[in-house]
Amino acid sequence: MEILTREKLLQMYDSVGSFHEGLAVVQKGSEQFHIRPDGTPAYEQRYDFVGLFHEGLAEARKDGEYFHIRLDGTPAYEQKYDSVGSFNKGLARATKNGEQFHIHPDGNPAYKQRYDSIGVFHKGLAWARQGSKQFQVRPDGTREA
Repeated sequence: MEILTREKLLQMYDSVGSFHEGLAVVQKGSEQFHIRPDGTPAYEQRYDFVGLFHEGLAEARKDGEYFHIRLDGTPAYEQKYDSVGSFNKGLARATKNGEQFHIHPDGNPAYKQRYDSIGVFHKGLAWARQGSKQFQVRPDGTREA
């Protein structure tokens, strides 16, 4: 496999991002997808938006709905969200109907609680906000004492 230079890739695509987990985000017209280092598309699907791969999954948006895709471009799960974040330590942020929480790679919520705002996990805790109260939560959604 020939690895193409950034200059050659920019002759093929409107924009080219950095490679992450072996694939780079490109845009051609209004469509985004991932390519291999030789410039070939990693999959056939085209999306309105795709993010970088983290832990084998990337954010994607199609028709205003967010979800995660696998390295082969297929959706990782059936659920659709208002927004999703990158996976970190097996969990990603998700928003549905204005409420935020974390999901597993299968798209299922990691816990029942819902928050106004939630962060990513660092050293086993994520910041959260509910109303005017800010606190930290564990991966199961319970508050840190």
